[in-house]
Amino acid sequence: KTSMMRWALLAVFLASLTLSSTEKVLDGDLKNLNTVSGELISAIEALMPKTEELAGNTAELTKVWRLVRNQKEAVEMSLTELSTNFSMTIRKAVNVTTINHADQSQLSSVFFSGDPFFVQCVGAAEPLHRALLEAAPKMVKAGVQPLALDCSAPLPSGKTTFERFFPTKNTSSDEPFFFAVANRDPPRTAQIKNPLSPESLVKFATLSTEIPSVSEASSPGSFKSLCVKKKICAVFMYPGSMSSKDLKAIEALNQRYRRVSFLTVNTAKLTPSFKDLSGPVSGRMPSLVFLKHSDGTDRPLSTLGAKPQPYWEGRAWSGEKFSQEAVGAWLDDAVAGYVPLKSVKQTPNLVDPSAKARSPSAQGGDPAADPGRHPRERDTSHYAENLRYHQERMAREEAERTGFGAPKKTQSKAKSAPKDSAGGGKR
Repeated sequence: KTSMMRWALLAVFLASLTLSSTEKVLDGDLKNLNTVSGELISAIEALMPKTEELAGNTAELTKVWRLVRNQKEAVEMSLTELSTNFSMTIRKAVNVTTINHADQSQLSSVFFSGDPFFVQCVGAAEPLHRALLEAAPKMVKAGVQPLALDCSAPLPSGKTTFERFFPTKNTSSDEPFFFAVANRDPPRTAQIKNPLSPESLVKFATLSTEIPSVSEASSPGSFKSLCVKKKICAVFMYPGSMSSKDLKAIEALNQRYRRVSFLTVNTAKLTPSFKDLSGPVSGRMPSLVFLKHSDGTDRPLSTLGAKPQPYWEGRAWSGEKFSQEAVGAWLDDAVAGYVPLKSVKQTPNLVDPSAKARSPSAQGGDPAADPGRHPRERDTSHYAENLRYHQERMAREEAERTGFGAPKKTQSKAKSAPKDSAGGGKR
């Protein structure tokens, strides 16, 4: 009974323990904690032989065991709260934000906003790596926000962060786990090299979250990578090569919008499927189309139990002067959702006219051998010849069976079957 009271007193003490601003008071608290811990250990050791005395009374033994278990859970909870208190205080001091693994809004911001983040996978009550403690303030100055996330805890989907984004991760490893994420790209894991230095973490964080330069979509495949997979993109179209002035303005805009993928398209080589949004592209200045993918949850469901249907929408910039200021003001509104967008019937893509020109029918090949040509347009003269041959053969067989002799030959004098158009033998 005395042991249980001491255990309960320890739980109350730990729960009420607060950090003091003076080291002198803190030292006193820690000494008291050390003293009570020693007494608790002695009380537990003294209780161990008592179980032998209660061996014949299972009901009483079970009652005592339950009391011990409850006190154990209370002490563990208090210690966890104390550890979390220490951990959160330290994280706040070095500008490391802790992400709630059950908060969908916070998680979406980290993985899908496009903003730059550096993350250590660590529980709320666990300490940050000492290298991150020193590196975190430097990351903040470089524009990268350091975070802490319990990657082993379940997300709203039921999966853990490891299962969702790092399925090959060895979760039993004791090595610290870091990753960086930005620009709506998949997370990039840091390769741990011992000894782990603050400088190596800062370098990895800044290089992994750099804003990519504006790229040209030179094929339908590259357009899919640069735009469709990014979900939000700004497509600058021009028939030929853009001027250095326009490219400079586009690059400057690219630095302002991490969540938007910027790309250019040479309409003299590739035809966009969404050209109806922008109309004809002239050579006077670049044409801009803003494209956005939605998961469909913002639209009412057609029937009860129906699933949301993803869709694309977009809008073309219709300004008269192409400049960083004018286009930037319009993009600000488009990204913020103030520009009404039009639905796009199909997933945006680019069409390569030269690929169509290389098809057999376009190059003047044999129409009969072209499977892409309509059957009515193919050469069917060999079908009539084959039909005539089979009619003659059936007539001869009928004459021989009835005894009236062979019929007179028709226009074709040859007894052998005609060859088909591919050069085959008898049919």
